[in-house]
Amino acid sequence: MGLPFKPRDWVQNSADQLAQVLRVYEDGSDILLDLVRYAPNGTKLGRVSPAMGGPRTFEPACTAAGWQRIKAPQFPMKLTRGEKGIVRYWGEPLPPADWTPPKRRARVRAISDDRFRQAIKKIADGHNDARQLAKDVLGGERP
Repeated sequence: MGLPFKPRDWVQNSADQLAQVLRVYEDGSDILLDLVRYAPNGTKLGRVSPAMGGPRTFEPACTAAGWQRIKAPQFPMKLTRGEKGIVRYWGEPLPPADWTPPKRRARVRAISDDRFRQAIKKIADGHNDARQLAKDVLGGERP
């Protein structure tokens, strides 16, 4: 089963906090979200907790518990009568996303067989300067 949120989803919690999902990831058994927070009038709040040297444009590593997917809000949001007659800002709920993150492709850098043989021969001959060996094999290219 996939993750209940995907990037760019709009979410809201029971305290009427509104956010857009920046990233979704798992940390052990927990699902964490990086959230860009918004005010009901559409103003981007970014991070509202103390940054403490971290990012200032989004809330990092928020637990997914308590957040629900909603349809993209029309700003400014209007007060509506929710469950049990409570008046609040509330988006139209959506079901969980069941999203699977795409697999990351590893960046593979091919080294020709001739360069590889040259490096192996130098190591066998007692070469012990790793930096110089890398420069020789890669031909001065930076990875």
